[in-house]
Amino acid sequence: MNTIAKTRKETPIRGEDIPRWLIFTSFWGGISYLLTFVSLLVGSRRNPTQINRTTLGLGFLLHTSSFMVGGSLIVAAVSIIRGKSSTAIAQEDIRSGQLGRSIIQLGGVGALGSVVPFTLAVGSIELARTITGQPAIGEADGQNWPLTIGTMAAASGMLSLAVSRITAWVAQDARSA
Repeated sequence: MNTIAKTRKETPIRGEDIPRWLIFTSFWGGISYLLTFVSLLVGSRRNPTQINRTTLGLGFLLHTSSFMVGGSLIVAAVSIIRGKSSTAIAQEDIRSGQLGRSIIQLGGVGALGSVVPFTLAVGSIELARTITGQPAIGEADGQNWPLTIGTMAAASGMLSLAVSRITAWVAQDARSA
């Protein structure tokens, strides 16, 4: 058997994996951009805050596309390293009860996990600003960064907690049925 055929047969990426990754990462990329936008509004020192829709929209496209590509590559790498499809890995996590961790663990992981998406979203907004020549949400020096970052961490933590709990309940109900 040639090497390419053997590699394809052993690759854990199959079926619906790639469309699932793209939908999942684009959805969460959009959510993280929305949370970043709201956090930037909360932390803005200038009221009313001026918003440039063109720059904000371009930032959204840049962020979501980079989130899709980066997220999909990470999931593909994990699948290849573990030798299992992402669906099989998720099923193992659900069966192991990993989604049923404590509220503090779930919220804390979500809050800490918001650092990368927040940084990526702010970078996308700044790149869009460079391209359009207009700031998306006022000037960066008009930002209360501790408040902005705290808002992002709190919102992400609460969202992570809610999504994890809902997923755990659905998995528990599915096992019971």
